[in-house]
Amino acid sequence: MPVSSKQAEPEVVERPRSLQTLRERKFEFRSLVPLDLRCCNRRQIRAYFENTYDFNEHLFSGLTDEQYIYKCPDRLRLPLIFYFGHTASLYVNKLVLAGLIDKRVNRHFETLFETGVDEMSWDDTENYRLGGCFKWPSVTKVMEYRHAVREMIYAFLDQEPLDLPITSDHPWWSLFMGMEHERIHFETSSVLFRQLPVRFLKRPENWKYAPLSMDEPAGPNEFVCVPSGKVTMGKPRKFPSYGWDNEYGNLDVDVPEFEANKYLVTNREFLEFVKEGGYQRQDLWTEEGWKWIKFRQATHPTFWVCDEGCQSGCGGDLASYSHCNLAREGQNGTAVENGTAVENGTAVENGAAESNGAEERNLEHKFKYRAIFDVLEMPWDWPVDVNYHEAKAFCTWKGPQYRLPTEAEHHRMRGNVPPSEDPQCDPVYDADRLANINLKFGSSSPVNMYPANSMGFHDTFGNVWEWCEDQFNGLPGFKTDYLYDDFSSPCFDGRHTMMTVRFHLQPLPHWLVRVLQLVNTVWPFIAICM
Repeated sequence: MPVSSKQAEPEVVERPRSLQTLRERKFEFRSLVPLDLRCCNRRQIRAYFENTYDFNEHLFSGLTDEQYIYKCPDRLRLPLIFYFGHTASLYVNKLVLAGLIDKRVNRHFETLFETGVDEMSWDDTENYRLGGCFKWPSVTKVMEYRHAVREMIYAFLDQEPLDLPITSDHPWWSLFMGMEHERIHFETSSVLFRQLPVRFLKRPENWKYAPLSMDEPAGPNEFVCVPSGKVTMGKPRKFPSYGWDNEYGNLDVDVPEFEANKYLVTNREFLEFVKEGGYQRQDLWTEEGWKWIKFRQATHPTFWVCDEGCQSGCGGDLASYSHCNLAREGQNGTAVENGTAVENGTAVENGAAESNGAEERNLEHKFKYRAIFDVLEMPWDWPVDVNYHEAKAFCTWKGPQYRLPTEAEHHRMRGNVPPSEDPQCDPVYDADRLANINLKFGSSSPVNMYPANSMGFHDTFGNVWEWCEDQFNGLPGFKTDYLYDDFSSPCFDGRHTMMTVRFHLQPLPHWLVRVLQLVNTVWPFIAICM
């Protein structure tokens, strides 16, 4: 049905010309829930677009100098300036492909910023393809481009006929693709920010971290038995929110009885693996995992900070930088408690407390924690941030009866809410849900902060992504989206691993795409590759 374009006069957004302009803009730290595409109107779509676009710019406003946007926080990724322009260019490219616009904003930028990289060691873009000498456009030019794309979207929303519902074959699907794509990059860019030197950054106004701990510690991470049952995986085609092509399809799985620990594995639990030399024992790692160890020279999780000068993996002129140098990075210390900076001289905002020079220290006091903009006292009850190789090695260290969960098992842990076409079955639509979703915090949160679900598990939705045993693949009935034909299928190669949950359930809730959950199988385990 056609929707009227008559709406209240929208607020005019001033043309930004520098990152300083972004820092001066007032911004509410709140993520809107996805729209119901059966009944949304232009005003709601504009608000969701602005919330998405502004969030990304709010993140980049945390850079203290424009020169830092040309830095390469990870040698396997492009400089930050690429990601600042990339999300804007995708709106234009997809609207052109959908036939909604016929005039580009800037053809050169829409080519330059179109395609990123696969963060694999063989695709070492900065060193092998660009050689560190490519000249990127000025920040002013890219900001002007982002503003022009914003104005183009506003004009589009004012003028283009809107017929509901918006489904995957609807031209307006391309606009929602642009918004959800930008939300993904907001999350992945935040990981790159965590790899920059903290002296390059200042936490934006209203950015709130979770409490480092609750009044009571998390306590033992006990196992909970999950009875056997059947789960149905896959998003219904008529579900009224945007979805990526890998979410659709249908698969029924009979899941045998199993046990899983009630909390996500915490920094405190993972410390035992580090204490016992887990990063030095080749027998704990897969062949590819040990290659990663040698490539990164890792001795602890990436976002743990010590004072031993560990390799940080940055690219370009940051290749020799290490964030594991507390004395050099040290500034006047502040701790963050309950989301508020508190002066106590022991932990850190944009730097850590100075080393006391003692050669022998308890490991619990050796490590700090790198958040997006700051170094904090180690939040021992937050989930540990690790990649798949580290998760697998940890399970091997625990013993042969331990492994990561399958996606089907994770569905059982959630309580097995069957897929339906009602948005209320998706927790992200519940604004009052007790979970770290929809940017309740700009960080992870303690694993015991929110109550357990009906199955006895904490954080089955929100807080962080969780690694699974499954390889990433399409569900039965998978169809490539013509608007983005290389989004999913290039990763169906047996080398990319699943993180739960599939995209539509948790847009923009969390910052760490690397965490594990232990499973102790009661009955024989049968692998289900997705």
